[in-house]
Amino acid sequence: MRGLISKSTLAVFALIALAIVAVMIVDRPQTTDPAVATVSNRPLVVPAAGYVGAASCQECHREQFGSWHASYHRTMTQVISPETAPQAIQDTTVEVDGQSYQFEQDGDQYFVQLNDPTVNWQPRRRQLVMMTGSHHMHVFWYESDFEHTPAQLPILYLRDQQRWIPRQSAFIQPPEEPTGYELGRWNQTCSNCHSTYPRQRLQKETRIWDTQVSDFGIACEACHGPGQGHIAFHRDQSGSRQDDLIVNPEELPHEAKSDLCGQCHSVHLWNFDVVSEDDFFQHGTTFRPGSALKDTPFVEVVQASPDHWQSEVFKKFAISPRKLNSHFWPDGEVRVSGGDYTAMIESPCFQRGELSCISCHTMHEQDVSKHGQWREDQLTSGMRGNQACIQCHGEYEQLASAHTHHAAGSSGSECMNCHMPYTTYGLLKTIRSHRISSPSVQTTIQTGRSNACNLCHLDQTLEWAADHLAQWYGHDKPELTNDEKSTSAAVLHFVKGDATQRVIQASAFSWQAARDVSGTEWMPPFLMIGMDDPYDAIRIISERSFRSIGKWREFSYDFLDPPTQRAETISRELDAVKLPSQAGKSALLFDDQGMLEMQRVNDLLKRRNHRPVELLE
Repeated sequence: MRGLISKSTLAVFALIALAIVAVMIVDRPQTTDPAVATVSNRPLVVPAAGYVGAASCQECHREQFGSWHASYHRTMTQVISPETAPQAIQDTTVEVDGQSYQFEQDGDQYFVQLNDPTVNWQPRRRQLVMMTGSHHMHVFWYESDFEHTPAQLPILYLRDQQRWIPRQSAFIQPPEEPTGYELGRWNQTCSNCHSTYPRQRLQKETRIWDTQVSDFGIACEACHGPGQGHIAFHRDQSGSRQDDLIVNPEELPHEAKSDLCGQCHSVHLWNFDVVSEDDFFQHGTTFRPGSALKDTPFVEVVQASPDHWQSEVFKKFAISPRKLNSHFWPDGEVRVSGGDYTAMIESPCFQRGELSCISCHTMHEQDVSKHGQWREDQLTSGMRGNQACIQCHGEYEQLASAHTHHAAGSSGSECMNCHMPYTTYGLLKTIRSHRISSPSVQTTIQTGRSNACNLCHLDQTLEWAADHLAQWYGHDKPELTNDEKSTSAAVLHFVKGDATQRVIQASAFSWQAARDVSGTEWMPPFLMIGMDDPYDAIRIISERSFRSIGKWREFSYDFLDPPTQRAETISRELDAVKLPSQAGKSALLFDDQGMLEMQRVNDLLKRRNHRPVELLE
């Protein structure tokens, strides 16, 4: 399997790790709570520290509970049961990259038969106990030989394509980098943002987890705070107003409103000089809704723009250049999903205005008829268009085309297409940058990040964009290379660029606004080149964009085909490319006869940036 450590080497690692654990497991403290003692194959739901669980909110807040219940936040982690199990794991056998997985339902329980990497790849029948993610993909966790410590299934399920893929194929990571088995990953990492009030409860001496949460998924108390005192005061009349710690986000300053989201949707470090590892493992984070992240010394939000390069937090983070580059573009703009808060707080609208996450997003959509669209991105009704910006920048509504230089009502006159372009990657797609900025060719040259103009006008060069920005907004025209003057910026980034540039362009080829402006007939040859990319995720996205065009003859291809087979298939198809309608489109590498100029293509490929890229989502 490409991108995986060899089975023999992995087996050695697995046996060493499990042997160490097995030697010390005899000293592991046992759960004494009789209500949860019978559940041993996954982390436990145990309310604590005033957290009582979302079910306690339903009695008095039925409508709000119902809208939250319809959200993907709720289902970020679920215990697998007949109510939650997707069709993909119900009595079926799949083969992925040479490995077979047999799923079956037995009563109310679900099992998988697999060659288990945690036990030297021996066949095992394991119970599936949890799943993470319910929006774009399903990640499954199965019981291991150690209590409360599930292992991650080596494959995951893509909902839109309705197919299984190797787990590592869903992420941008160096193709030849070893990927180990994922025993305890949920306890150690996923629990922090895919559950409410998690306590990892790592036993440092034995390296065994006894993780507890107040709720699986992101529940009411993640945003409103612990509810025990609230219930006591309002229902039982046994507490005081001072004990009621419930927070209404709408009543908070814009910084604190955003901090509710920033506790997860940020790039941050934990400061164990303030809270010891032992305290953190036992009691979780010290942040509580209503407080400020900047006043929570345990949580240090990392900002990587030049103004912060001398900060102690940045210096600590930048000790690992690989980690820094995994999260940020060279100018400090966030390049991976999950860091949207860190991006937003760099925006003038936040720093000099009242912008907050809930200026545009809402956790509660009370109109059930809108749930289908709302749950995709949890945008407040009316916030998908210009109103999101006009609510604060009303003067631009009157300027209209005089400001945008595009026809009113066109995609070029949509504020977010210019000021929040799709330059952030995650979950096999791109999302809008949440650092609100203006298009700049100079920034593209300095950072390698495509600008909004060229992300929409995929058939145009950087010189074309620079000319228009100079004419319309008085930008200085930067010095450009021959490539940047003669070749479409999208083609240049997709063929010659590094893996981050390539994956962003692969996704841009499927954006309908860009297709409407740039056309699609010229795209298949380049997407076929993407279908032979060294990175699995780029091949997946390229194939998805290619198939969605539907203007090319069908041919046998799978992104997991052996490299030699893939190369032969793509080479054969590229040799047949002739698109008369593209004749003379030199910027798109077509000659006067509509033939793809393979010499120019190969020249760009020879100069491709092969630096290893890892995007840590």
